[in-house]
Amino acid sequence: MAPAISNRHAANFQPAHDNETSGSLPGHDSGPLEHLEATRQQIDEELILVKGLMRESLGAPESWPAVAAGLYHLDTGGSYLRARFALMSGIAYGATLAHRTAAAAATELVHNASLIHDDICDGDTSRRGYPCVWQRDNPAVALCSGDLLLTAAFRVALKSDCADHCLSLVTLLTDRISQVVAGQSIEVANPCSEESVTLNNYLEATLAKTSPLIALPLEAGAIGGKPSDAQHALLLRFAEAIGLSYQIIDDLDDVDVNVDASHHHDSRTHHRYHAWSWHWSRRKGHTPFALRDTMQRALNHADAALTRAERLKAAFPTLLAHVLNDIIDSLRQRLKAHQATVRTLSCDLHQGAIS
Repeated sequence: MAPAISNRHAANFQPAHDNETSGSLPGHDSGPLEHLEATRQQIDEELILVKGLMRESLGAPESWPAVAAGLYHLDTGGSYLRARFALMSGIAYGATLAHRTAAAAATELVHNASLIHDDICDGDTSRRGYPCVWQRDNPAVALCSGDLLLTAAFRVALKSDCADHCLSLVTLLTDRISQVVAGQSIEVANPCSEESVTLNNYLEATLAKTSPLIALPLEAGAIGGKPSDAQHALLLRFAEAIGLSYQIIDDLDDVDVNVDASHHHDSRTHHRYHAWSWHWSRRKGHTPFALRDTMQRALNHADAALTRAERLKAAFPTLLAHVLNDIIDSLRQRLKAHQATVRTLSCDLHQGAIS
């Protein structure tokens, strides 16, 4: 199994060259999109099966606290974006219905487990407009509930269409989950440390905790079909680019540009692997100019990664590429909102409104 993280990013992250996506890989459909709506409707219907598989896979009575907490979390909703990715990837590369629904359920369970655990680590009190599991119950029950969803992912993976695909899916889950857990541990270890972080360190940690859960649904659906090695490598590179862009933008959502700049440079506010901390404009001290320049540096990095993802996406089968537009368009809108904030800040600085 090819790794989800490569040293290429740590060495020098640059937008993809045009020759990376020139021409179509085998399986690329350049025809009209008359089947797009029908396929989206098909995915909506298959999602009903996926949601049923997720709930059935918990493997214990609903009255038990971890199961009740897991069902509570699943009932809060969500976009099921990763399940949709797995289903469309499976369709694009020729997987059967049994495989792609198992792959979609497994990846969605892993994603939801990570959310429950993240809320404990971050101390967030709400998720999707509802109290987080740890807030509704307690951190110990939430930890058990997240663990339960992870085991359920492996159970549902065994519902694929044949032994080979079951083994491939379980192996993939093992690889990607271990990468995310290890990657997250880099961030939470010594959170108040002020030791400097190199570009290699920053990219390694950021990609490790984010990209595998973007690659997972795309790979999981595809391995039930017959993707080529080149197509598989493309999926991984796309996931890396999206993962980096997503993490930077998500980190910037934590930043309030209306507070004193020194607040954001405090390790108690943002850990050293936070996008704000790494992109901090050290040359201008704790000034409004440093705040603006830090935001701009981070946005330039996120924009380069997202542009790379857009170029890579062009080589995917047409229907899959259009579904992947959902996450690209969402990130692009969030990026534009932050860019508008920087423009406003720059205007205020120019007019002397900020002292």
